[in-house]
Amino acid sequence: MALRKTKSTSLTGESVINGTTVVRMTASLSTNGGSDSVNQYVQNVDLYNANKRDVRKDIAAFQDYVYEQQDAIDAEIAADKEEATDSEKKAAK
Repeated sequence: MALRKTKSTSLTGESVINGTTVVRMTASLSTNGGSDSVNQYVQNVDLYNANKRDVRKDIAAFQDYVYEQQDAIDAEIAADKEEATDSEKKAAK
């Protein structure tokens, strides 16, 4: 018998200029080896075009955040698998 844990992770980010959301970013991260999705939505084209450099920095920072969270999830999954293997070995003795 083993405990099976699940974790759902949703991330959101916004690139905001002068109080206006220019780009909204979302990510949905799988915790069981499935597919992850990352999306961005330009909500104000004029502000985006006028501030592409800064907005793209925000998008890159969000992507880095997604990578960090993916790595943390992967580490947690690996630790859980190792713990399960160790428990199975102890039970077999």
